[in-house]
Amino acid sequence: MTSVAKLSVKTMGNATVQLWADGKPVLTTDPWLVGRAYFDSWALHHPMTQEEIDSALNSDFLWISHGHPDHLHVESLEMFANGKKLFVPNHYHDEIASTLGDMGFDVTVMDYRKWYRLTPELEILCLDNINQDAILLMKFGGNLLVNLNDSPLCGEDSFIQQLTREHGRDRSYVFKLVGISADMLNYVDADGNRTAGDPEQYKPGCIKDAARQINDLGVGHFCMSSSQHIFVRDDSRWANEYDFTYEDFERHWNQDHIEVLPPFVTIDLATGHYEEDWPSRTADASQYINSNGADDWDETLSDAEWQRVKDFFGKFETIEDIVDFVDCTVGAETQRVYARPRQRIKPRGVRFHVPKRSLLETIEWGYFDDLLIGNFMKTELVNMGLYPDFTPRIAKYGGNAKVFDNAGLRKMRMHYWRRNPVGMSRFWLSGFWRARVQRAIADWTEAAGIKPPIKWLYHRVRRLIPGI
Repeated sequence: MTSVAKLSVKTMGNATVQLWADGKPVLTTDPWLVGRAYFDSWALHHPMTQEEIDSALNSDFLWISHGHPDHLHVESLEMFANGKKLFVPNHYHDEIASTLGDMGFDVTVMDYRKWYRLTPELEILCLDNINQDAILLMKFGGNLLVNLNDSPLCGEDSFIQQLTREHGRDRSYVFKLVGISADMLNYVDADGNRTAGDPEQYKPGCIKDAARQINDLGVGHFCMSSSQHIFVRDDSRWANEYDFTYEDFERHWNQDHIEVLPPFVTIDLATGHYEEDWPSRTADASQYINSNGADDWDETLSDAEWQRVKDFFGKFETIEDIVDFVDCTVGAETQRVYARPRQRIKPRGVRFHVPKRSLLETIEWGYFDDLLIGNFMKTELVNMGLYPDFTPRIAKYGGNAKVFDNAGLRKMRMHYWRRNPVGMSRFWLSGFWRARVQRAIADWTEAAGIKPPIKWLYHRVRRLIPGI
């Protein structure tokens, strides 16, 4: 009689998830094991134990979701032995796969929606997407593990729902970012005053929306993932106020049939029982660095350095239709680093207040998201928002997909649409509805003084008509 392997899954920190079979680590995702990220702005919620680090290093397989430094953490990856088997999504540009291959990993680029069998108990499938992120689906024994990390669904909800129906709610787990502190929060007005608002105003809606999405996917267990970090620089530590805690989920979660697991747990997949690996749930504040990393906010740019910044923004033909100007303030000097050839009557623009060293490193490598997510740079918006267009085109499509012109943007969109035309069409229509129609309705009802009753009616209808 064949014995059944004892299977478990462990949430180790931030987006690092680990699968175990018979007491041995099989697969580790997005291994951030030591050190900091985003120009020393982020640290792990608490340091990993040496035992946890060793278990990651001894995993048979690794998977990297995307290029953000809390997922593709170079300092941690350099700790692995040459030849380690590593899987990556089939992103639009091959930079990640090529870089990891050069580091000595045995890299497999996963074809879209193709199952790969790693062990008798484990199969994995990758859904790469236009956001230059990816979702990992894992069939582990009779369980389905859905690692959304910080990826949007990008039209893949129907495909995932089919798999959760096959496995059932009780045997399905989702690992997902829920929160706002993994994106730009450091918005300021013209006087430099922060405008993000009270942290508590975001939590109920954000948590309930996530609960609704997880319910729609048909998953029975939610594991807190991809947000177990703290801000540790002097100039970004304020953002810790916007962290979503387990207690916040207990207060605002409204899908009682879905189990919300605490962060940092080991789950026995045969029984569903779990043990907390960090029972205090409190971040380790000893990781604060009491500095601004390598940055000096008083440093200024030379004329040649200013030109490098202008050259960086100047190559983005893709932003001509959405922004009229981009300004940067470095030290005490402000310069216009991008100007649309023909300005609108009511110009749209953005001003970044940013320290020299992080700015220059960003434009050297092209990953502008690292500045936005670090939350030490200040962002002043003029008649526009960063979403749904500016950040994706600068940071996702330019930084990761290497798409800078409009012809390339159309080609990339067609690439993803051809693979999943129905799903991508629904995804784009949903984004248009949220970013354009809902925002316009909110602005109109607020101006008319009727926003509170309209908002109440909207949420009432959502409860009565599932799926809208």
